[in-house]
Amino acid sequence: MMNEEKLMELIEEKKIDQNNQNGNEEAELIETERVPKRRKGKMRYRVGIIGGGSWATAIAKILSENLKHINWWVREPEIEEGISKYGHNPLYLSSVHFNHGDVKMNHNLKYVITKSDYIVIVTPSAFLYETFSTLPKGVFKRKKIISAVKGIIPETNQLITDYFREHFEVPLSNMSLISGPSHAEEIAQERLTFLTAASANPELAELVAKFFKSRYVRTTTSNDMMGIELSVVLKNIYALGAGIYSGLGFGDNFLAAYIANCVKEADGFVNHLYPKADRNGSLSVYLGDLLVTCYSPHSRNRLFGKMIGQGFSVRTAQIEMQMIAEGYYALHCIHLLSKQVEYPLPIVETLHGILYDRNSVAVEMNRMAEHFL
Repeated sequence: MMNEEKLMELIEEKKIDQNNQNGNEEAELIETERVPKRRKGKMRYRVGIIGGGSWATAIAKILSENLKHINWWVREPEIEEGISKYGHNPLYLSSVHFNHGDVKMNHNLKYVITKSDYIVIVTPSAFLYETFSTLPKGVFKRKKIISAVKGIIPETNQLITDYFREHFEVPLSNMSLISGPSHAEEIAQERLTFLTAASANPELAELVAKFFKSRYVRTTTSNDMMGIELSVVLKNIYALGAGIYSGLGFGDNFLAAYIANCVKEADGFVNHLYPKADRNGSLSVYLGDLLVTCYSPHSRNRLFGKMIGQGFSVRTAQIEMQMIAEGYYALHCIHLLSKQVEYPLPIVETLHGILYDRNSVAVEMNRMAEHFL
């Protein structure tokens, strides 16, 4: 009797063949190869990765162990050359090695999308709009989107799924996300990590979970895609505050109380925007992700906040880090959203006043602390 995995692969192959026959005009111009037969131990789905940073490199490491056919787009030519010629990303997670042929690098974004049926988006939210703004609206037709973005798009003030639904008409059933407490540095070291694949389409969520499952990554599924996506945005914001308090000299006892108040605020906001009776905020994809982002030395958002607490200006902190702190850009977006839906977020508002209105760091953070429970 045919096992489930083999059956899914055959169904997917049939879909790919039908799509090619039914006339995706761009694919007809570019596509010159058929999908190669499955290599032993690897699935043969065609997956594209968009992005070249630490998180993208960690994801490429996981997927290259599970999948035969991976196309990878990066903006920086030195990254493309480094991976193609020398098997590692020279700018991010350079310890991760890729065997020749594990991934196919290409600097043409449209080509990578056309050659792939599943598109993993790992572009930092601050650059996402610019990256995709020149693409035609139909470029994602019949494609499945897997968002691994940990932020919100500043130019449109939209979550990633909302952006692709509105600007590229990707149906919700063709979108998913992968999330959880997962610093790229620990994945590079193959330290045990738990990820959740979420989608309104349960079959897609199950397949994405299989893409990411490995001996050092455990995966589960969820249908709470919007709730998880918003939670990811909020946890980066709250990690800014954790870093600021650390920079001001507050200790672990206080930080635990701060995070508890963040949980309360975040849960209320998520449930207000996306009511869901069976949502369990104590799961790792919600609470675990918040905790690791607030506590871990790998956290960019915590580091950014700590520098602010130590007296750095926003601009200086950004220059010193040389990496994107998603929470900084998300902070203004969530500030605007909370005003729009008339839902108060006192912690968010305090942080926004410090980072965008230049309010006194010590005065505002101490004032906020007086109201914690």
